[in-house]
Amino acid sequence: MIASACLILLFLLTVSYLQTDHEKEFVEGLSFASVLDGQEIRIGLWEDGEDGSYYLFLPSCFAKKEIELSLAYEESYGKVEIDGAPYAAGDVFRDSGKEREHRIEVKGLFGSTYMDKPFKVLVSENLPVMMVTVEDREDLIRLDEFDNKKYIETGTACILDEEGRIVCSEKLDKFKIRGNLTATLDKRPFTFSFKEPIGLCGMAPAVKWNLLANATDGSYIRNKTVLELANRSIDAYEPDGEFMEVYLNGQYMGMYLLTEAVEIGENRLAIDPAYSWFLEMELDFRLEENEPFVVSERGQIFALRNAEGISAGEKSRIENMINDIESALFAQDGVSSISGKKLSQLIDMDSWAEMWLIQEISGDHDTGIASTFAYVTDKENPFLYAGPVWDFDGTMGNVNTPMFGNPAALVTSAGQSRPAGNANQNRWLSAMYRNDEFRKAVEDKYQQIFRGKLEEILDTGIELWAGRIRRSAELDGFRWHDKRLDWMFTLPKDYSVPQGTDYRRFAGLESHVNMVKDFLSEKKEFLDKLWIEQVDFCVVEVKNESQALNQDYYQTVYFWVERGTPIADLASYETIDGAHFYYVDADTGEAVTQDTIIWEDRVLEAVWMQEGE
Repeated sequence: MIASACLILLFLLTVSYLQTDHEKEFVEGLSFASVLDGQEIRIGLWEDGEDGSYYLFLPSCFAKKEIELSLAYEESYGKVEIDGAPYAAGDVFRDSGKEREHRIEVKGLFGSTYMDKPFKVLVSENLPVMMVTVEDREDLIRLDEFDNKKYIETGTACILDEEGRIVCSEKLDKFKIRGNLTATLDKRPFTFSFKEPIGLCGMAPAVKWNLLANATDGSYIRNKTVLELANRSIDAYEPDGEFMEVYLNGQYMGMYLLTEAVEIGENRLAIDPAYSWFLEMELDFRLEENEPFVVSERGQIFALRNAEGISAGEKSRIENMINDIESALFAQDGVSSISGKKLSQLIDMDSWAEMWLIQEISGDHDTGIASTFAYVTDKENPFLYAGPVWDFDGTMGNVNTPMFGNPAALVTSAGQSRPAGNANQNRWLSAMYRNDEFRKAVEDKYQQIFRGKLEEILDTGIELWAGRIRRSAELDGFRWHDKRLDWMFTLPKDYSVPQGTDYRRFAGLESHVNMVKDFLSEKKEFLDKLWIEQVDFCVVEVKNESQALNQDYYQTVYFWVERGTPIADLASYETIDGAHFYYVDADTGEAVTQDTIIWEDRVLEAVWMQEGE
């Protein structure tokens, strides 16, 4: 009796093992292989966690053709059957490319079936692919196991174009996670480097490159759009980027933007590091313990990006330069009380005007506080240039701070962009706009250059990029499911939560792209009125300090209202926690609604009252 019970228990434990752990183990060792341009690539199955189905994501070079792939797996763990037919290791599996649903089974001990699942082949279009192989994929992407983003893997990279031709096959010197907020999301961004400079996707040769995940951007095109605007509008170096798909150890990671890295070097920011300083405006909580930085008297933080070899004395000189510039920025006459120099003698007005316009046009919620680079080419005679531009996923309405979501306002001119007491504020760029000479440079550059380039992008660029990535967006959206909705800062107004079972339901690309187009169109219309038509505007600052709203983010919104007209789109909140609200003028106490005619600059405050008060 006891022996029989033990045998039954052993059988049940064996069946349980074969139906759970062993399936995962087997699938991890199973891949579908193809030889492309003389090099074998292997791609693994991906399991949809919602229903347990498996999918094989294939790059664009397999599009619109009969697909032939050989199976690679260890037969001692089981035997594969697809649609009822046995497939030994090395046998060729064929698929029509028409998304037929197949059935994959694995036969184990004594002929038992411990895996019987549907699987489908999904093929991308239009984009090149980067196949990255590292020693340990799981250790690389398990961020919490290592010291922040410092874990580095070496490996290999093979890039194939849309036709399956190898355009790069090289050893990697480094491959690691990059980014700040985005590094914490499941779709990891990466940075990688070669031992020698290599050109990729039509971009100039260099050692270091980035793979931006665009995980927070439902349109995928915000970074691409701003980098393109900068490259078309600015003569100095600006980073470029091209879309591609990425596989890590045979696992589909999704669509990425391959970009040039912001760094000093040939074909990048071409300044001599021995004679230059390279700085970046940075958030206080991002500064690493050992990373050198300076802080101005008013609290503006600059991280030193080429800090190697910089002595304490040289760091002090950088701080003096920053304070000298800041003195001129905040002086009524634009002259520094430290050196007696005008602002135009301390900074390059042209490059800073270009940086200012990039921030304003994009509506970047990190304006003036992060990812704003600057450099000095001759540290013996410091003169501060702006650039290159960088980091634009939180733009064009996809923002965490309401004021940046309004395209019809000159948000870069506002000094406070975070709650009171927050050290990270838009001090410098807002102060620059109060300088008459600088403001003239901004207006001239918009009228003569940026306006036309923005119009080109609105007319043809956005639709071109959206069309190119449409299929890849469907696959990327499916790969990451509705996690992406949680990653985004803001969803389009017309966006609806995915319903049904079609894998395409997660993309929603059209709504997100329209959000980008609408924002840029409205921004251009506003700037045309302000700087070309010379429309007379009043500035209305609308404060909302209610605890019913998330006060971790600055809830004040600015409206630029044509004099003699009412405020359009004055925020309206439903009753929250039994409280309703109305607006009053901060000076007079007069109630103000969206029908109130505005004749002068005003500050409004939201008054929240409990029901019955």
